[in-house]
Order: sequence, then C-alpha cells, then structure tokens
Amino acid sequence: MDFSSETLIHAGEYKLESLNLTSQNSGARADITEFMLELNIYEDIFSFCMTGNLIVADAANLISNFPILGNEYITIKVRTPTLEDIPGNVIEKTFQIYAIYDRVLNDDRSQYYNISFMSIEGYENTTSVVTKAFSGPTDEIAQKIFEDYIQVDRPMFIMDTPHTSRIKYTSNHWSPFRNMNFISKTAKGSKLKGSDYLFFESNQSFYFASIEGLIQSQLNGVFDEYVLERNGANMPRRITDVGYTGNRLPDSVTAIEDLKMLTTIDVLDGNNKGAFSASIDGYDFYTKKVINVSSDFDFPDFVKTGSKSIIPSTLLKDPRAHKTFQSHNTGLFSDFGITEEKELPSGSAASNISTNKLNRKGYLNSFDNNKFEAVLPGRTDIQVGNVISLLYPSAEAPGEDLSTVLDPLLSGFYIISAIHHKFDSTRHSMITELIKNGYEDSPEKVALEGDTSDVS
Repeated sequence: MDFSSETLIHAGEYKLESLNLTSQNSGARADITEFMLELNIYEDIFSFCMTGNLIVADAANLISNFPILGNEYITIKVRTPTLEDIPGNVIEKTFQIYAIYDRVLNDDRSQYYNISFMSIEGYENTTSVVTKAFSGPTDEIAQKIFEDYIQVDRPMFIMDTPHTSRIKYTSNHWSPFRNMNFISKTAKGSKLKGSDYLFFESNQSFYFASIEGLIQSQLNGVFDEYVLERNGANMPRRITDVGYTGNRLPDSVTAIEDLKMLTTIDVLDGNNKGAFSASIDGYDFYTKKVINVSSDFDFPDFVKTGSKSIIPSTLLKDPRAHKTFQSHNTGLFSDFGITEEKELPSGSAASNISTNKLNRKGYLNSFDNNKFEAVLPGRTDIQVGNVISLLYPSAEAPGEDLSTVLDPLLSGFYIISAIHHKFDSTRHSMITELIKNGYEDSPEKVALEGDTSDVS
C-alpha cells in the first residue's frame, strides 16, 4: 500500500485496523470493531505492564452468545493515517481480558458494559511464582527471569550493559514482576552513575532501563517538539537545535491542547522524604563494621533533561535530617559488603550499595519538581520513555526575539512518563504525564537577567 497517498484530515484521526476477541476455550474469533464506544490503553514507566478497558455497545448479545466470560484475548491494532504500517508506527498487541464491569441493559434490548484487560505477561504474573537462587550481574539475571517467566512474544531491552552491579539472593515464591522490581533497585549500568532502573512496558516493548539512560540516549535526537500556543499564535516547529526521531506530521498534531502543572518544587515535602539530601548508616554483620554514606542531590555528574539543577543552590538541607539504616551481609544477602578491611572504606561493596540507594532515591525524587499533565492529539508512533522538546510561552509581553516569547525555565526537554491513549468515535487523544529534572539555565541566572528592580 502507498501510505503517502493517505491524508490526515484532522489531528487525532486514527485507523482501527483490528479489534478482535478470541476465545481460549473454543478458539472462536469475533470482530467487535462496530461494538466499540471507547477504547482506553494505559502505559507508564512506573508500571510493570500495560492495561486498558473497552466500553462496548452490544446489540447482538455477544456477551452471552460468544460468550465473553472474562478470560478471552483481545487483539488491538491502531495506526495513525499516513504512517507506514511497520513496527514502531502502530500500536499492536494482544491483551488478556480479566473482568467485565458496569453491565447495563437498555429498553431497546441493547446493552453496555466495560471490558477490562491487561498484558498477557501481567495476567500470567499473578499466578506465576519463582522459587530459585540467583547470583551474578543484574542485567544477566533480569534477562533470564524475563525469558524464563515473563516473555510471551515481545522482547525486553536492557540499557547500559554490561552492568557493574552484582547480586545474590533467593526468590522465595516471588512473582516474576516482584523479582524484576527487586533487581531494579540494585542495578547499576556500565557507564552511567545513576541507579534508577525501572522495569516497564511501553506499547512497543518491555524495558529494563534507567530514566537517566533513556534521557542520555535521546539528547541528540528527541522524539518531537510540542508547542503550547496561546492567543491564536502560530509558532514554528522543530526549532530546537537537536535531531528528531518521530515522523514529521502536521503542526496541528504537535499542538498542546491543554497543559496543567501537577507539581513544582515543594521544599517541606522534599525535606521530609529526603528528596534533596539524605544519609545511610550501614552495618556489616560479618565484619561488625559501620559504614556512613551521605549525599546532597545536586547531581552535577548525572544526565538530566537540562544541564542545570532544578534545586536552588541556597536551599536549606542537611543529610543528617533524613537518615535510614542498611544491613549488609544478613543471611539472605550473603555476599553484600564483604571486605577484609578493618574499616569499610569508600568504594567498598557496602559503601557502593548504600551510595546506589541514595542516588536512586534522589534521582527519582528529582522528577517531582516539575511535572505536567498535557493533553495531546493522538499518534501511534509515540511511547512512554520518549523525550520531547516542549515550548512553553512566557507570561511577559513578547519582544522581538524568541527569548522573551518562551519561558526560559519551563521550556526544554521532558520525558514522557505516562500515556493514556483514548480512542472514541471521533478521534485519538492522549493524556500524558511529562516530567523533567533539569533546566537549560539555572533559576538564579534567569532571575538576575530578568531583574527589573531598578526600573522606575
């Protein structure tokens, strides 16, 4: 098919190319495209797998005649017009139905109900247990657990390999996802300093990746540039001096329809949960030694969405105000922190483990300081983990150059942490969560450049 001959009539237009039910009992298939009222698909880097729900208008009593018992497969394929039908451009996956809610019978003999579904991998995780001891690099253990207990048909990408972190533990009747969550908390890659690994599923693949790694891999080629236009303004696209990996679509597709700031920096909350600085006192049960590790989370050597820290340099903080305790070489973790030194010096296994925990805490908390909810026109070549450039208009009167048109702090790179794909009879829209942990300029510099206190 010549996809270039297609037209995108309006932003959010989509082609529902497959919406089928498959019975596990009989193998029967049913096309339910005409029954769909609304389809919702959720993906999130802080969630192990994708979920969704389908609102159905059933005038053929399919729920009883098929029947739909809550244990069927649902296969979905959606594509944005003009995009070539290849992996990466379409959302295509088979899910497992697990529940039916809100069934209502109308007077005209039609009925409505809500079908809830999730990834097959997530469904099978609920009844799968792993009882086994593991030892070795975290990337190798994660890959083995994924292949042996999780994988159905799509792969998993592990970033920044080979990992420098090693682990030895026993999975005592843990689910596969619980194992992956446990491993992610100790994982450290080959080059990047962060310890912020997450296991999640996007609409394209599973990932065992750090947010730092996701950002670093896209700094020279972000997905696309999204613009919040106001007062009828028509701003040019892709003006940021970086490459773009997403398909070039009409400007209307990258126009932000609604933008709401969910969180900004909260000094009291951050200090209470140790988001700005923290410390760990560790005790090694083998050597009877204590290790003290502390950190101020300025992250000068960590990859961020901008080179400058969001945290003000004058922020009052003290790592002793948020102290936790870590045990090394307990019976369960039999090779953590072993050392022949009389003391536990910096760089010992116990010290590295505690430092990694602090880095993970601080780096993940850093994304709470700037979090947006953005409503965007839907497109099927996007996924969570993509980095985008966002142009946010300044509240001041515009001048002749772009520096006064755009907000210098809120404009910049964001990583998409969650997407709610909503398909109804008219369009595909996306409610997204955008997070960032770095500015292009420091807040102090911007404040000094914008100081108008001498103006009478």
